[in-house]
Amino acid sequence: MKNLKLLALLFIIVLISPMLFACGENDGDSGTPAPTAATADAAEETTPEPTTPEPTTTTTAAPTEPPTTTEPFVPDTAMGYWDQITAELAHYGLTGGVPVFQGDDDEALMRRLGATNARRTELDISGDGVPFTFAWNYATTRDVDNFWDSNFSMTFARDIDTEQDDLIVGVLWIRGTRTDASENYFADDEPIFYMAIKTPTDNWATEGEVTPRGEQFAQDTWQKVFFYGRVMNDETQSANMAFQVFIGYGFQNFDVGGVVAYKFPGNRDNERAAMNLAGF
Repeated sequence: MKNLKLLALLFIIVLISPMLFACGENDGDSGTPAPTAATADAAEETTPEPTTPEPTTTTTAAPTEPPTTTEPFVPDTAMGYWDQITAELAHYGLTGGVPVFQGDDDEALMRRLGATNARRTELDISGDGVPFTFAWNYATTRDVDNFWDSNFSMTFARDIDTEQDDLIVGVLWIRGTRTDASENYFADDEPIFYMAIKTPTDNWATEGEVTPRGEQFAQDTWQKVFFYGRVMNDETQSANMAFQVFIGYGFQNFDVGGVVAYKFPGNRDNERAAMNLAGF
């Protein structure tokens, strides 16, 4: 009987000995199973790559320069005065011009520049260094009721084909002084003039939208003034129109020379060129 119990005990020991050896191999382990190859690969795939930081400043394109106007015209002093003016008008882009005033030369044209309620005197400009050849002095002789009552003016030539909105582009040289006080002006006020293109077609109502518009102030030295206006009505005859400069702002003197003007077709290119020429 004892031998049978001993054999049973030995049999149990033989059965559990592999389990005892397996437990002995895990001694000192942390208890966390070692990662398999598949687990390691997955860990590598989920590790985020380092990112490049966004730049803290942004690069902007250099600003472009705004479009510039036409370069200033440099006259050829070897040319006659009228040739210089026509070259300057072409330089700014005006095309298709026709003279609007009568006169074969500068002096002949200027002698047609009449006066109303002003004394007109021929001016010696031989030492003034100006490109034109003839000039007048206009002096207001009385304090008129309306500024347009005193003026100098010139009618257009006959038989010029005109259409409504054609441009009249021209130039005059002017300098002025105030000679005395009057009812409405002090003796030290600036001399004032006002340019217009008038016609009896609408009872003298329109002024041709002449630019520069409104009252202008003359300097005491020669000033070259480009102007442009337009044909406002369907004129039956170009000689109905007249270029007028009103000077009835008290007692004042004006020296005027180099007046010349041309009619240009009224289109977008000529309109833009006239604005550029006049500095607008």
